[in-house]
Amino acid sequence: MIKHEIKVEILKAEELVKIIEMAYFKEGVLGKIVGKKHFIAIDSSDDINFPIFKGLNNATVKVINEEIIDGNMRFLIDEETEPGVVRLYPISIYCIKESDKYIFY
Repeated sequence: MIKHEIKVEILKAEELVKIIEMAYFKEGVLGKIVGKKHFIAIDSSDDINFPIFKGLNNATVKVINEEIIDGNMRFLIDEETEPGVVRLYPISIYCIKESDKYIFY
């Protein structure tokens, strides 16, 4: 059981919509995620959230974006793939689209 998770706002709404649509609806099964091949890359040179995620390899984080997410979306942090880049892999199992917002559980 998870005792502590940080909650971070990611303002990249277009990138979030792209990964949600691909992972849950185009390659997923009716809103259920399948596999671990989609991610959001957080680069050290251009993202203010990079210092937050640095050093949290294999931890989970709740991502919020009030524009497109109702509640929060959970991601797994991976910082071992590329130096200077942190990858966030979605791990919320199910997604429902309602009123132009996404709900995860």
